[in-house]
Amino acid sequence: MSFGMKGRIRTGPGEGAATFENDGHRQTHHPLPRSTGVRIFIELSGEHPTLPRAEALAAMAAERVDVKATTFGPHLLRLDTTGPVERAARRLGLAHLVCEELASGDLDSIRAFARSQDLGGRTFRVRARGIGVDIEPRGVEEPLGADFGRTGRVDLDAPQIDYRVLVGDEFVLGRTLHRVDRARLEATKVAHRSFALPISLHPKFARALVNLAEIPMAGTVLDPFCGTGGILLEAAELGFRAIGFDREVKMVRGARASCREVGKAPDFAVADAGRLPIRSGSVHGIATDPPYGRAASTRGEPVDRLYERAFDAFVEVLNRGARVAVVLPTEKAIDIGTARMELAERHALRVHRSLARHFCVFLKT
Repeated sequence: MSFGMKGRIRTGPGEGAATFENDGHRQTHHPLPRSTGVRIFIELSGEHPTLPRAEALAAMAAERVDVKATTFGPHLLRLDTTGPVERAARRLGLAHLVCEELASGDLDSIRAFARSQDLGGRTFRVRARGIGVDIEPRGVEEPLGADFGRTGRVDLDAPQIDYRVLVGDEFVLGRTLHRVDRARLEATKVAHRSFALPISLHPKFARALVNLAEIPMAGTVLDPFCGTGGILLEAAELGFRAIGFDREVKMVRGARASCREVGKAPDFAVADAGRLPIRSGSVHGIATDPPYGRAASTRGEPVDRLYERAFDAFVEVLNRGARVAVVLPTEKAIDIGTARMELAERHALRVHRSLARHFCVFLKT
């Protein structure tokens, strides 16, 4: 088991105890494909007023997609982009679809565009949805289907071209580039895994947290409070090298077994988040959900002191410009982070009346 491009684990006494040795070199990245500008729209999940948009923009930044202009609402983000958009799209958890925008305006404008297209006999499908308005989808899908059908053939199951129409202040027509597999995100939530705790993040929010850390392609992400391993499971699903530490042997054993059951193999070891056994620069970012309440195990250590030690360790191991995406419970916890790193953004998610969880991004400067 190794945690870096050039490194090794020395296993010490006790299950999973380890010391990490690494030469500190950063991983190299594959060259980016050449791309031309394209306007896209992202159909956001709408589960939070700001977090889905922040995740999408972070994914674009991590994949070096140049975003020149944006317009957005709770359910729709429109971007003028240059770069590997489809690769960034495949990262997303808090979205439904990513589409290349083809036309916008009133229904007549959309239909005129459809009639101008020559599909050359290819198969297609048209699906419509209202954004903040109630619509009868068939009233949009059928006339557009007739227009595209002049040169194409309808296939509702596996079309070669999947058209999407969003209806709000105007009609927006797009060609689907990527459909987020929301069913997979539901299937891998903690209740369906062999090792579970009720406080674990839902996979869609775990994935969003990983994206907020802006880990580059083929990069390495660390979760120093790995718990049940859900964040690292999403990181591994996205193709990152994933490293998890927890000072509880039970957590390390359970997280490792749970990930192996679904064919993922992050590297796990027993370690204290305040004394990380890695060298500076050996990971590209941190995504973590530390203990925050009475049910969380801190071995009797005051939670604020635990956060102080952890943030001190984060500063030590990260290179300048690297990010920590972390879920924090209180303003005091956020202040602990802000005293050590730059707070780049925050998003409050209300769990119930007495508990809000703050998705925060800190930048090492």
